[in-house]
Amino acid sequence: MRNKFIYFFLFCITLVLFRIMPHPPNFTPMLSASIMAPVVLRNRINGIGLVIISMFISDLIIGFHVYQFLVYFSLILISLFVSLNLTKYFIVILVSFLASFMFFLITNFSVWLMWDFYPKTFYGLIECYILALPFFTNTILSTFFYSLIMFYFFKNFNYFKNQVLNFKSKI
Repeated sequence: MRNKFIYFFLFCITLVLFRIMPHPPNFTPMLSASIMAPVVLRNRINGIGLVIISMFISDLIIGFHVYQFLVYFSLILISLFVSLNLTKYFIVILVSFLASFMFFLITNFSVWLMWDFYPKTFYGLIECYILALPFFTNTILSTFFYSLIMFYFFKNFNYFKNQVLNFKSKI
């Protein structure tokens, strides 16, 4: 139980740090964490909790915005729909794309709905989505990048743990 808490805490701190340090727009591990945290922690509720706690702590530092609730909602939806039995890299890539697409649709719809940047017409909504495409590119790339890294370490965790334990025993 103590080890699970330590992993949860370290995972949370890592997510917060990656979110608050300078990065290209929308290039964070948060969507990847929404995909992988339930898998790594083997518990959907703990995975959702990890992501939301990390988001909230980092938002305390960088600030909140009017559609924050929909961002959190999107991350929760991703965690709810991801399979806890991810076993193949191809599936991780597919889920990463679908999660990025869902996040893009929900968050940009909320921008269109809540701000006066675009007319409240179908064409205004399309314009909102088109102008958000550069952010979508970063979202997809970061989700692929971080999801594959998290999946690799998850698949090879016991190997890395044994290497550390073997190194300690040689000291």
